[in-house]
Amino acid sequence: MPDEAKKAVRGRPATGKAKSSTERSKAADEALVASGGRIVRARLSPDAAASLAILKAALGSDKDALDAALNFAAKNISFIVGTNDKRVQ
Repeated sequence: MPDEAKKAVRGRPATGKAKSSTERSKAADEALVASGGRIVRARLSPDAAASLAILKAALGSDKDALDAALNFAAKNISFIVGTNDKRVQ
């Protein structure tokens, strides 16, 4: 019976160094910006939101959908705005 009397310990032992979710999120954001990334917040029109939903269904997440759309647009900008647009070099 002595073995049954012992309560099973679950999970990892406490280290006292655990970070809060706010601290983890802040560190992740800082690492992203330090690596050249950006954090954006945007309001989308209904058409853009529908397009994002289609891309998200194919690619898995809003982030992946936006990355793919922005990269595609940047590579094809002259086609999108026209080859005579002075904004495109």
